[in-house]
Amino acid sequence: MKEMTLEERKAYIQTVADEVAQGRLTLGGAVKRLRENILGVNQERFAMACKISKRALSQLEVDSGNPTLATLEAVFKKFGLKISLAHLNPVDLNAAFAQKNKVGFGMPKLGTAPSPSPKSDKPI
Repeated sequence: MKEMTLEERKAYIQTVADEVAQGRLTLGGAVKRLRENILGVNQERFAMACKISKRALSQLEVDSGNPTLATLEAVFKKFGLKISLAHLNPVDLNAAFAQKNKVGFGMPKLGTAPSPSPKSDKPI
């Protein structure tokens, strides 16, 4: 592994974060790439540094299991990153709303107002 300068490490970490944000890289894939290419350490050593089990790290890196937020934070903190929420672009947001409607959540599309409830003259 070639030794990186501080600026090269920062740029690499940002590139990996951008790929995750764009949906081109999974969180597990990001962890593995960062661990191998920035730190150059094995899973056991990195897991100990993060105070998580090797099994939890292994499952995370292959996108299996169900990592806790604490596990994700412990891992990404080593690279100066944190887990956060991000806005979807309008196309992706509308697709997410369409999927929710399909499964019965009934959320309106972005930019449309919910239709008013019909009024009835009949007493209840």
